[in-house]
Amino acid sequence: MLAREVRELLNTNYFGYLCTRGRYPHITPIFFVYDQRKSVYFMSEYSSRKIRNILKDRHVSLVVDVRDEDDPFNNEGILISGIARVYIPGEVEMYEYDILYTVYDLFKSKYSEFLEFEDRGDVIVEIRMEKVSYWKGPFFRSYRMPEDF
Repeated sequence: MLAREVRELLNTNYFGYLCTRGRYPHITPIFFVYDQRKSVYFMSEYSSRKIRNILKDRHVSLVVDVRDEDDPFNNEGILISGIARVYIPGEVEMYEYDILYTVYDLFKSKYSEFLEFEDRGDVIVEIRMEKVSYWKGPFFRSYRMPEDF
């Protein structure tokens, strides 16, 4: 199980910064949801650079942080390193549709007051966490996710 501080950051923050690898590293802000276990999900247009990069190299990183402009020792955040999987409509197994509907409902409940949900050719991307680093001020802690988590 993830540390309480990590779960709290994932549950209470609205966006993070995703890094993918292409010809150059590509960093972009994303809205995300956390499944309360081992994965973070985001939605994106299939034609976006981040999706094209992920389809070539599934290794990604995601930073979620909170900054205190008055006291940098209160800054805290997490860095997730993991493997991304793009769920393309029509190309997923039948049992995976339950996962996708659940993730879609998580998005609607977390972001309904900010976003309109319409079909624009979006895909859902899962980032399965492999390594998580957490910091608060100058203190850091890193750990690998267990295989069976």
